[in-house]
Order: sequence, then C-alpha cells, then structure tokens
Amino acid sequence: MQRQFKKKMSRSTEILVIVCISAFIDSLAYGIVIPFLPQYAISLGASDLDVGIIFASYALVQLVTVIPFGLLSDRYGRRPFMIMGMLLLGVASLLYPLARNVPLMILCRAVQGLAAAATWSSAIALVADVYPGKDKGAKLGIASGATNMGGIAGPLVGGVVSDVNFNLPFLIIASACIVMFIYMGFRLKVERREESVERIPYRKMIGESLRIRNVLIIIIINVLTTIFWGFIEPLMPPYLSGCFNLSSTEIGLIFGGMTFVYAIIQPVVGRLSDKYGRKKFIISGMILLAVANVIIPFSWDTVSLTIFLMLSSAVAAIAWTPLTPLVIESLQDRRVGAYATVQALVDIAFYVGYSIGPVIGTFTSSYFGFDSMFIFYSLMLVICLIFSQAYMQEIKKKKTKLKRPQIIEQEISKRRRLNHRKLGEAN
Repeated sequence: MQRQFKKKMSRSTEILVIVCISAFIDSLAYGIVIPFLPQYAISLGASDLDVGIIFASYALVQLVTVIPFGLLSDRYGRRPFMIMGMLLLGVASLLYPLARNVPLMILCRAVQGLAAAATWSSAIALVADVYPGKDKGAKLGIASGATNMGGIAGPLVGGVVSDVNFNLPFLIIASACIVMFIYMGFRLKVERREESVERIPYRKMIGESLRIRNVLIIIIINVLTTIFWGFIEPLMPPYLSGCFNLSSTEIGLIFGGMTFVYAIIQPVVGRLSDKYGRKKFIISGMILLAVANVIIPFSWDTVSLTIFLMLSSAVAAIAWTPLTPLVIESLQDRRVGAYATVQALVDIAFYVGYSIGPVIGTFTSSYFGFDSMFIFYSLMLVICLIFSQAYMQEIKKKKTKLKRPQIIEQEISKRRRLNHRKLGEAN
C-alpha cells in the first residue's frame, strides 16, 4: 500500500498532461475574446475592416511563423517552444487591457498568434515523441479533446466574465500562463534522443516529408475542408439569427455543443483507429459527413437544425481524428523524424483554407444562396474521398506472430531462467 501511495506519475503521462493543459489554455485564450472584443474595438473607433484585420492578424502571424518554428523544433527540441508559447500568451494577455487603439489591438492579437504558433509547433510532435507505439491515436485524441474543450469554454467564459469586468478575462489567461510557464520550466524534461532529429537542411527536410504520399494527401484534405469552416463561422450566425430568430446566446450554445460532441468522440475514435486502422475511419467518416451536410439545409425548425449540426460534428470527428496519427505513422514508417515540420505544413494548409474560405463563402452565398455552401462542402468531401480511397495508404503495424508451440517453448525457457536465477541467489 505504501509503495502504491508513493508511486509517481510516469514521465510520458506528465508530458501528455502538460500538452493538454497548454492546448486548453491556448484555445481558451483564442475564444475568450470573441464575445466582446469586436464591440470593444468598435467603441474605440475601429471600422468593420479594422475588426477583420485585428482577428486576421492572429492567423496571418501563424501562417508566417508556424513552419520556421516547426523546423527549429525538430532540430533544437520541443521544450523551448512549449515554454515560449506560454510566456508569449501571458504577455499578450497583459497587453490587451492597455490597448487603447487599433494598432495596439492588432499587435496584441498578433503576439497571441505568435504564441499559438510556438505552442502548436511542438505540442503534437511532443506527444508523438513520447508515445511512438500503437496507442498514439488515443493520446493524440485526448490532446485534441483538450483543445476542443478550451474552444467550448472560451466564448462562454469570455461572455460571462467580461460583463463583470473587461480586464478579468485577460487576467485569468495571464495567471494560467504564468503558472504553466513556471511549471514547465521545472517539470518539462525531454530526453535528448526525443528532442532532435538528424541535422539535415531544412529544404531537404520539407522535401522528404512531402514525398510521403499520406502526408501530401492529408495536407490537401486540410486545405479543402477548412475552406468550409472559413466561410461557415462568419456567415452561419447571421443565417441562424435571420431564419430561426436565435439569440447570440442560443447560437453560442449550438456552436459550443458542436465542439463538445466533437471533443468527446475524438478520444474514442482515436482508440478505435489504433486497433482497427486509420483509413477505414477516414473514408467512412467523409461519406457520413457528406451526407450529413446535404441534410442540414432541409432543417425545418431549431430542434432539427441542432440535431443535424450535432450529427455533422460527430461524424466529422470520425473522419478527421485519425489524420494526425496516420501522418505520424507514415513518417515513422519512412523513418523521417520531422514531426513538428510536418505538423507545421498541415497547419499551413489549415490557415490557407481558413483564409480563402470567407471569400469563397461570400461569393457562393451571394450567387447561389446560403444553403448551397453545404452542398459545395459535400462536393469537396467527395473529391477528398476519391483521392483518399485511391492514394491513401494504411500503415500496417509490424507484428511478429508466433505459432502456439513457439509460445509454449518461450514460456518454458523463461521459467527455466527464473529458476536458475533463484538457485544462484540461494547458493
């Protein structure tokens, strides 16, 4: 009993906890400003374009910095970037209350984007480093679930707390960042063999990664699918408000519910894909998601709309959760250790899709109607489905199957060795 009481958390588990908490704080900080920052910027004299630039600066900074951070993380280790991410996020949170004009607010949001780029350039790669075995899908699903939980809590906390005091949301984030910065400084220990990869030129590192078929396909999938989220987030709330007469709180609850469903399903799908393979979940998830998005425009009331949106979120988790473990397994299969570099490339694909999404969405909605966007997304999913079925490769786990007589022989040999050892100790 005493030994069990004194048993410490394993190093790999502690690193997973650190990644999950860091991801939660980062997502919380991203979403916490959404309910009140646009109105605050407008009160300072910002135009609609200024507000758009303030929010776009977050993604633009990540677009520029995520690949350099990923390359440097693969070469010099994950630890410095995890710690730097928390420090920068804390600094940005403390600067927000001091921002009294648009340029300063753009600077704050840009520093926040820089912090996210530093954190995410190493977070997923760090999980892959310490869980190289068959359970990596489940562990990555847990980390993604923590991210989604932060995304759920962010707008809800920001809306409630900012009504009490404008500065309070930023103080909450800054305090959490300081605590994590200090904790990681003392407790985040990564072995050297897990931190570094062979010192090869950055261009060659990227070239080797892109020559892996699964990596290239998943990058294309990320561009095509995030286009949808790029135009759905700014255009969906006005649609819900106009057609269904929903309030901002009700709209927020629907989006929060979608994220919650996605978050709770991710770890389950990750664990199942560890056992049964990635590709079948990706393919079946895309089929179900294409069907679910065609159904959404036919919602007849708020209840049916909510059910269809939740269903869409659930099957999206089935389709997208196995992508990251499949990328990592593909790198391991080809003995390419540039996890952070490839994660940066996948993130770049996300930001590209997210940047051009609003333009495509506005055009499609203006000429063909809002409902057509869901059909457009389903068509993109069909394209992804065809490419994935044709070119995506399942990475087979290497197992050594023994016949039953061999197993028996091994057990006998093991017992003999133990008996010899006991006799030697007795003599």
